[in-house]
Amino acid sequence: MSSQAKVDGSTAQLDMEDQPPSLPTPPKRQKASSFSNISRILVFALGIFIVGSIGFAGYSAFASRDIQQQNAVAVIREGPDNQGKAGKTPPPVCGSTVQCGGEAYTGEVKLTEDLYCPQTTSGTCAITLEGEDAVLDCNQYMIFGDDNSPGNGICLRNSASAINCNVQKFKDGIYVENGGEINECEVMFNIFGIKVENEASSTTKMKISNTYIHDNSDRGFYFLGSGESPESSETSIEVNNVKSNHNVIGMSFAGVNVKLEVQVKDSETSNNSGSGIEIDSVFGVNISAAVDVELDGIISRYNGRDGLYVSPLIVGGEVKVKVKGDVNLYKNENSGFFVGDVDVVVERRGALNSCGHLASGS
Repeated sequence: MSSQAKVDGSTAQLDMEDQPPSLPTPPKRQKASSFSNISRILVFALGIFIVGSIGFAGYSAFASRDIQQQNAVAVIREGPDNQGKAGKTPPPVCGSTVQCGGEAYTGEVKLTEDLYCPQTTSGTCAITLEGEDAVLDCNQYMIFGDDNSPGNGICLRNSASAINCNVQKFKDGIYVENGGEINECEVMFNIFGIKVENEASSTTKMKISNTYIHDNSDRGFYFLGSGESPESSETSIEVNNVKSNHNVIGMSFAGVNVKLEVQVKDSETSNNSGSGIEIDSVFGVNISAAVDVELDGIISRYNGRDGLYVSPLIVGGEVKVKVKGDVNLYKNENSGFFVGDVDVVVERRGALNSCGHLASGS
């Protein structure tokens, strides 16, 4: 009887009836000398040492890489090069480190991990962006302090921008000076959610959109402006698709000697312990201001005071409130709309709905 077996692509003929050839008897092993045994032991030990060293080096490299990844929380694209040539922006550099409280960034920064900054002190910022070319993309990661750290989270100066950020546990979650843009952010568990200030004798533009501000222990959104006169200090604030709920005050706009234009569109300020929206004086003093507020598609309900409050202490200036689209101010504890000496224009009949609660402070 025979069969075939294929080995490495060739076919070998096996005769199963033939007896297999007898295997040669292996020679007897000689007894190893004690010196030979010691040599084998030393070689074995050396092998273990080499393998262990390689493994430790590999672990050290892995651990080092892990530590670097914890620090490398950003991809950074700087602004113009050192020669100041426009259009010479280099590509993002992977692994660049964002450090809490470091120097201001003037280019594009993209987080790759959460940024924990518990040691921010009063007046300092976890991360600062400077200039209109500076954009922080948090990439949905968090920047957070430690139980209302006395410093600020994100600081935007001179028209810098922040997108896709989650900011919590600071004095000011996002602090804006001289204009900026905030988009697709969530700001919570701070003292002030977003605080905006301007320099005297300046023209400032601020835009906030698609953002959720909630559970801050003071104002959710707070503009505090100052200037030499309303003619010399102009600020424009555009709020679009923003929810500011469960704060003390949802949105607050206040200033001294400023010209302020505010547009609030498709937004909600509800369930705040104070008012939903306030156009207010500064620390209870009379102010000289020109304030123009346009409301379009607003819901302000279930607040502890008023749905919309315009302070009677704004004197020496002119305040106008234009209701452009549906404004629903209902089920608030005090009134839907509390107004001082204010010119209110409702463009479309029935657009202002305060459920019959319209109070006058004059």
